[in-house]
Amino acid sequence: MSFQVDLKKTKSETTQLTKVMETGGTSLSGTLINNSNVINPSILCHVSAETVAGYNYMEIGAFNRKYFITEITALTHDTCMVQGHVDVLSTYAGDIRNLTGVIARQENKYNLYLDDNLFKVDSRTIIQTVQNNASGG
Repeated sequence: MSFQVDLKKTKSETTQLTKVMETGGTSLSGTLINNSNVINPSILCHVSAETVAGYNYMEIGAFNRKYFITEITALTHDTCMVQGHVDVLSTYAGDIRNLTGVIARQENKYNLYLDDNLFKVDSRTIIQTVQNNASGG
């Protein structure tokens, strides 16, 4: 099965939800190598390794996923293997942005209305007895 692979370059952090791509890029045809999977694909491409050498990111529309390129291996002068690892944040960025929820913990801000067993709260009543020494007279 042959599919289209879009190679790109990015300088964005791996933990960034939406990656900023540099201009340019290339599309090529690739085939999934046996014993490979869509999470960590190994793709056989009929181009030279020099053609794909500068790229560090790829999109495969057939898998509906985006990948970090982890390794490029030259097999012959006109065939190379491109290995990748799925970029879960960018692949599911739209779904992640649409999530709603309650933040149970933050590093520096506490919400005393939420049950948090790591933040100790003392709810005992403090009674202070003060003697009145005032004399009338």
